[in-house]
Amino acid sequence: MANPGPASTQTNHVTNISTNQAIRLLAFYQGVNVNATGDTVLPIINSNTYSVSNVIFTNASTSLTTAAAGLFTAPSAGGTGIVSNAALSALTGSTVVSQRTVASTAAQTGQNLYINVGTAQGATATMDVYVYGYDFS
Repeated sequence: MANPGPASTQTNHVTNISTNQAIRLLAFYQGVNVNATGDTVLPIINSNTYSVSNVIFTNASTSLTTAAAGLFTAPSAGGTGIVSNAALSALTGSTVVSQRTVASTAAQTGQNLYINVGTAQGATATMDVYVYGYDFS
């Protein structure tokens, strides 16, 4: 029998796991309003079961001297606290990247995460949020 050519695999992962990229982007939101308290929904990208390993806040539109926020599995800072509500004062400008301390790496199945701004900045301000982790689906 003749060789049919190279093998190919179909996968539901955004990145090809065989390339040794075990940690991947799970969710992101650009332009989170940090001048209003409340939630911003971050839909999970193509995963049924995952564990968050890294949360990055960056690209602040201004120095965030007052605002505080966290990442949760349910609205209104409910469910599991992935990143505890904490001051964003390390974000002093658009080029600063702040890797937040992950409080829970438990496997999750919810299809949304929630950035909860617990304390507003007091003036127009935004930031970007990137959530990385392991995809177990």
